[in-house]
Amino acid sequence: MKSEALAENPINALKSDGIAPLKIIIPSIGVEAEVQHLGITDNGEMAVPSTIDEVSWFEPGYKPGANGRAVIAGHVDGIDSPAVFWDLSKLTAGDEIIVEGEDSQLLFKVYAMESVKLELADVESVFGYRSSPELVLITCSGAYDYGRGTREERLIVYAELIEQ
Repeated sequence: MKSEALAENPINALKSDGIAPLKIIIPSIGVEAEVQHLGITDNGEMAVPSTIDEVSWFEPGYKPGANGRAVIAGHVDGIDSPAVFWDLSKLTAGDEIIVEGEDSQLLFKVYAMESVKLELADVESVFGYRSSPELVLITCSGAYDYGRGTREERLIVYAELIEQ
């Protein structure tokens, strides 16, 4: 996802609550992964993990547990094997996601999921402010586009905070 909105959004002024995520656990699909803290690449895109077994929190964005949408990304696959978010599309409404910080954990519940064409992804909606804490998980989906060097779509999972 690429946009000046990622770099220009006044997110940092609004961050006051929430936790710095260290681990994400998604019991229904067997995910347990440490969370890197990444930002924006030099070309204006969201930085993603360097290996297929890692996930990353968009650190310039909202913290999990704070009002707004905290975004965590992970790969769906590598050259010859499934990655950490391989089964993300199997999540259903009500599935739980646990985000652990240094001294606390947050429980989120999935309420929606969509797969959108890369060029149609609404950056403001995905990364934007909400009046309640939400978690957004992102991975690639759809057919691989060899010209772009990525998949044609993004799978976006939306979850709401239900317990601190």
